[in-house]
Formats: sequence, C-alpha cells, structure tokens
Amino acid sequence: MELQTVSTVSKEYGVSTRMLRDYEQNGLINSIRKEGYSYRIYDEANLKRLQQVIILRKLQIPVKQIGRILNNPDAATVVEIFKQNMHELDSEIAALSTIRKILDRFVIELETTASVNLNLSFLNGDAMLEIADSLSLIQKNIKERITMNELNQAAEILSKHDVKVRVELAFNGNCAEAIALYEKAFNIKAEGIMRWKDAPREDDSPLPAGTEDYIMHTWLKLGNDSIGNIGMHDKISGEPCNFGDNVFIHVSLSSADAVRAAFDVLKEGGVAGSAPHAEFFTECICDVKDKFGVNWFIMYN
Repeated sequence: MELQTVSTVSKEYGVSTRMLRDYEQNGLINSIRKEGYSYRIYDEANLKRLQQVIILRKLQIPVKQIGRILNNPDAATVVEIFKQNMHELDSEIAALSTIRKILDRFVIELETTASVNLNLSFLNGDAMLEIADSLSLIQKNIKERITMNELNQAAEILSKHDVKVRVELAFNGNCAEAIALYEKAFNIKAEGIMRWKDAPREDDSPLPAGTEDYIMHTWLKLGNDSIGNIGMHDKISGEPCNFGDNVFIHVSLSSADAVRAAFDVLKEGGVAGSAPHAEFFTECICDVKDKFGVNWFIMYN
C-alpha cells in the first residue's frame, strides 16, 4: 500500500483533517514525515489502524476507550468495554422509547382535539404538564439534552396515564339535581358541563321530548388527581337506569383496537350495549355489562 498524505486519507476515508489530528493527539494513529517531503503521510500500518478506529467510532465507542482497546492485548478488558457500551446503548434505547411515547401521546391529543386549525391547548392538560415538569431541559453543547433520571421519571408518569379509569354515574334526567347535591356535599364545582342540546349530532334527528337540558357529560374532580374523578350524565334513550345499573366504570385506552378487543372480551357471557363506534369526541367508544353485572364504558383516549 502506498504512503498517503493527510488530505488524500481525509477524502478517501471521509474523515476531516481536524479529526485525524485529534486521533493523533490521542495516540490512536501516527503520521510520519518522509525525508525531502513537506507533507505528513500515513503508512500501511496506520491506515489499517485508522480503519479500526473508524469502525469503532461508528459503533459509538468513545475515543479514549478506543485507545484502550487498540493498545490492550487483554481480551477481558475489551469485552468489558463493549459490555459497558452495550449497557449505555440500552439506556439510550429506553430514553428514545420514552420520548417516542410522549410524542405519540401528543399525536393522539392533537388528533382528538385539533381540527383544521392547530390547537395546542392539550399541552396545558394536567397529565401533559406533569410529564413536561419531569423533563427539565439542560443546555449542553448548544443542544437540549435530557438526563436519564428525568426520562425515567417521565416514563413512570407516562405509564400511569396510559390507562385512565373513573366511576361514571348515570341518571334519569335528574343529573343536574345530583350535581347540586354533590357540589354542596364535597364543596367542589362540577367541571366541563355539556347538555345534550349543545352536543353536535351526526344526523338531524331531534332529541327525545323534554331531554334538551339533560346533562350529556360532566365530572366532579375530587382532590388533585387528574385521573380520579366521577363522571356524570343523563340517559336519553333506552331503558331507564335502576339502582345498581346507574354506576359505570369508565376506562380510557390508548387505541381504538384496544377498545374493540376489551369489548369483545367483556361481552362474552354478558350483555353488549352499544358496540364500538365513533362519536364527535372520540374515534371509538362502547358500553357493555359483563357476566358479573359490572357496567363498563370504554373509549379511545
């Protein structure tokens, strides 16, 4: 193999001359000066060594550890270095997985709440704020990086919000009266009250007479837990609620497929209510009474 100049090696191997100097300063390769020749050159041994350095760098092995690998004949030491880097890669994979889950949650929220115009109000939700608070960003090398502790904390918070559960109470037109009672009992205010007359309908069919002011949806938030709240609504169709039938467990899942799968399982031996279908506020929702008599509302969050 011919002796090659720094500029030639830089072009052939895709390594900047600055990086070649850095490798030399760290003792990974050595250039030589040929008598009567003004440029630094690399011989065959150093070019082979450079190839080894490039491969190890592509595997994200730090420069200092590469020096230990190339200059240490002890295989056990090299194996230990590789294992250490594998562990760090596992941590990075876990971190990227957490970030992907957070971005996936953002996509779900946007698809649920946004129409033609971008709506970033979902970033103000309690769950999102809790996740964001755990990702306090630090400045390093002019890039925003997140520590592993912060990512682990975010992953823990995110996992808590993957499935949301609450109690849902159904009423026969007297939900507003119940709201007033519970507000007084617990010294709280019902949130997000929507009446059936204000909800968009897919068809132009009228509401049953006398139900226009019935409550379609509201919730009582007890404490600061963004998950633990009591949902309330009035029924406007079907059989009236009886004692025991007016309490539902409301479960929000992270995909429409998960809703349909849960419905298929719970309806076996039970009584299927409304099959999984779309509403204006969600892509998929259903209700079912399982074989134990437990009422379930299940929807795609």
